[in-house]
Amino acid sequence: MQPAPRGPAPDNLIVSYDGVPPLVCVDWELATYGDPLHDLATHLVRMQYPDSQRDEVIQAWAETMQECRFSAAKGFAKDLPHYLDFERAQSLYPDVMRAARSLQESFTQKSLDEATVEVGRALREAAEPLRLRGVPANDEIERALFRWLASRGEGAASGRDWINKAFGWQPDPRLPENPRFPASAVRDALLAEGAAPANRVFKGTAHLNSVVWTQAMPAPVVVRRKLPDVSRREPRYLSEHSVLRAIQESPVRVAAPEVLALGESYRGDQLSIQTYVGTHADRPPSHPVNGLLPHEADALVDQLAELARVDYRSMDPAQGEFDFLVWLKEQLCGIVRDLPKESLQLARMLGLPDEQRLRELLSRYGVSRRAKVLLHGDLNPWNLVRRDDALALTIIDWEMALVGDPLYDLVRHMHLTPTRPEIRERMFLRWQRRLAPEYTRDWARDWMVYRRIEMVRSAYIDLDRLATGSSLDAPNVRRAVNSYAGTLASATAALGLPLPATANPYLARALA
Repeated sequence: MQPAPRGPAPDNLIVSYDGVPPLVCVDWELATYGDPLHDLATHLVRMQYPDSQRDEVIQAWAETMQECRFSAAKGFAKDLPHYLDFERAQSLYPDVMRAARSLQESFTQKSLDEATVEVGRALREAAEPLRLRGVPANDEIERALFRWLASRGEGAASGRDWINKAFGWQPDPRLPENPRFPASAVRDALLAEGAAPANRVFKGTAHLNSVVWTQAMPAPVVVRRKLPDVSRREPRYLSEHSVLRAIQESPVRVAAPEVLALGESYRGDQLSIQTYVGTHADRPPSHPVNGLLPHEADALVDQLAELARVDYRSMDPAQGEFDFLVWLKEQLCGIVRDLPKESLQLARMLGLPDEQRLRELLSRYGVSRRAKVLLHGDLNPWNLVRRDDALALTIIDWEMALVGDPLYDLVRHMHLTPTRPEIRERMFLRWQRRLAPEYTRDWARDWMVYRRIEMVRSAYIDLDRLATGSSLDAPNVRRAVNSYAGTLASATAALGLPLPATANPYLARALA
């Protein structure tokens, strides 16, 4: 054990004029006693040597230490990686804040670019020791830094005029201004968003959700921003704000958020501001991730039945005049057709058919025609928020809403959510009682057709996430990927295909 300045960084090393000694260490305020190998690790992390030079530094340290104190270098090759991981993890926090605070002193596009690069570097270096599931792309980091700086108010010393000009709010003309939430309230919400603490920021598959308070509303609101570079393979057909407005204007008992504002901010960053449906602003909303309780199952069925009373023609008059199952099968084939090359290659290795063969296999499926209704389209448990009243659940994230067979929405929910047999039977029977026969005919014969199609859809969608690494940090995606072996087996069985003997090695490699 020996005293040393904790982590000799470049600013704490001075080259002497006469070369004797060659370097002078300054700023010993953090000096302490400890393992000299830790000092080496700190120095390596802060100096960021290229790989070749880094090895030279480690070798020189080892040779010198073995000469002056042999026991201090014992086991250094085995222990150094642990110290390096610790320092990279520990350095993440001051490095990020240092980069962010530098923008308060001088804010230009150049300084924003430099801070973005620095934060990205720190995150990537800390990703492995901190077990970070995904590092944000530069676009996402830049937007987060920008919003953080804008929220500082008068804190930014220079460039403030430029910030105010760039931090413009461009409302979407499709949504009229809400008198209860005017443009001034939108700006307040956007400024509060940048200062929102971590426990009020929730990241989903495609959105970043920040819960904030404004003077315009007695309750918190949520600012929903679309994450950059997120590709959703499943297409969208109806505008979420139109769907939510139609629900609000209909005399139906459906619990859904209210859209307060819609538009763009910095660099065309799309966002919406909605009423917050959680029970506590400082805690994530509660989702039925392990399945619905009996009263929640009843409440969800009741709300799905209520959707039959929403006039979907006001959103798209052309909707409804088509064979839903034919359309659904063709949509699935289109998803397979448009998968990237690496996903298609993995699908082939795992025994999943290509677009043409899939179309042939699906052609044998058929169902009875039922009257069409507005569907949510993605009733996974993370799109259901528990509440403490008779409605029991609020349904959120209506971006995949569509018009079609009401049986499909119920079956897709059961596919995406752990559903015990007794809950499934309870939901089907209540659903049949709550809806007129034109919506429910032959459901007992047809529901497994939709179930098989959803098994196949999940096999391709989750495989694509495995191949591309897309959205793996979202909880619903993580759970789906972790159970992919079962998904693949179910999908191939639904298509009447054998699971290739070579599938398991390829799958093990993909999951790793």
